[in-house]
Amino acid sequence: MSETTIERVGLDQLDPTMNPFQSHFWASLKRPSGWRAFAFRFTAEGADGHSHSVVIMVLVRRLLLGFRLAYIPFAPPVHEFAQEPSVTISTLAKSLRKMLPKGMAFVRFDLPWVEPDTIELPELTGKSIRVCRESVQPEGTTRILLSEGYEHVRMRYRERARRNIRKARAHGIEIRTWDGSEKSFTAWYNVYVETAKRDGFVARPASYLRHLLALDASQVSSHLYIAYQGGRILGGALIIASSGVSIYLYGASLRVEGCSPSYLLQDYAIRDACSRGCRIYDLFGISGPGNRGIHLEGLRLFKRAFGGFVCYRSPSVDFVYRHIVRFFYIRLEQIRYNSHRKRQPARMAQQYSVAREE
Repeated sequence: MSETTIERVGLDQLDPTMNPFQSHFWASLKRPSGWRAFAFRFTAEGADGHSHSVVIMVLVRRLLLGFRLAYIPFAPPVHEFAQEPSVTISTLAKSLRKMLPKGMAFVRFDLPWVEPDTIELPELTGKSIRVCRESVQPEGTTRILLSEGYEHVRMRYRERARRNIRKARAHGIEIRTWDGSEKSFTAWYNVYVETAKRDGFVARPASYLRHLLALDASQVSSHLYIAYQGGRILGGALIIASSGVSIYLYGASLRVEGCSPSYLLQDYAIRDACSRGCRIYDLFGISGPGNRGIHLEGLRLFKRAFGGFVCYRSPSVDFVYRHIVRFFYIRLEQIRYNSHRKRQPARMAQQYSVAREE
């Protein structure tokens, strides 16, 4: 059995090819919100019996009274290690405590996706492991393989997507990549806010989205696609992409009689991802197994219309260092979630889960 080790490394050691949430880009996006990023190389016995190492980004934020929480988005890839996922989480969390700032209350894990169409997820249990009632990121997603090109992907759209794309084109709707102007951004953002009020998700501040679109695109890039009908902006979709995967983060659309621009927006985003050589397009966000994330169930029909396959992951879990601090944090967190749920309509439209991280 190989020795388990952990060492701090630079953020430049992160590989965002298939996981833009583990990147210098994502660290830069979160910095103005009070998150400080650290990167560590974690080495343990791999599933093949040999030593296996991964570089993991950990985000840390200060709470009240000098306490802190840590958050790890879509890592570590527990299926690549020989030990059970719960053991890998415990080992990593215990090692991190000695290397993170003082006052850590707990570390929250959002684990990566498991194999496509796998519903049986590993049970996460342990002395200090607590499964969260609400996950930070979605527990289900729809992903599309792009390796055979756009025409191959388009042929596998379901009739629902094809029909709505035809209707949008018949109504004169066209999609363009954002031209970088403040005027068009403001017009799109107004639609985004209106969509948030209508569909019950929390709109990101304009400053946050401007920052996202302005970040260095050397390894991860951001793309805003806007739907026009004549000179009127009807909606848009905001994507982040690495060389390997393109991920739909935020969307908005006005309701147009007889058609929806959302389908045409996704078709445009998929075609653009193919042209940039991405391997996967991730529609990012449907409900998970066992009625978890049920607020995202309304998105399933829309996102599954583009074909592809479903991926699930385990719920968010906390490894707790200070149980009393986490107890009060969780109570306040649940009050916030419950307050938001009361304002939600029965059916969700665009992304909600990604808005919770802050």
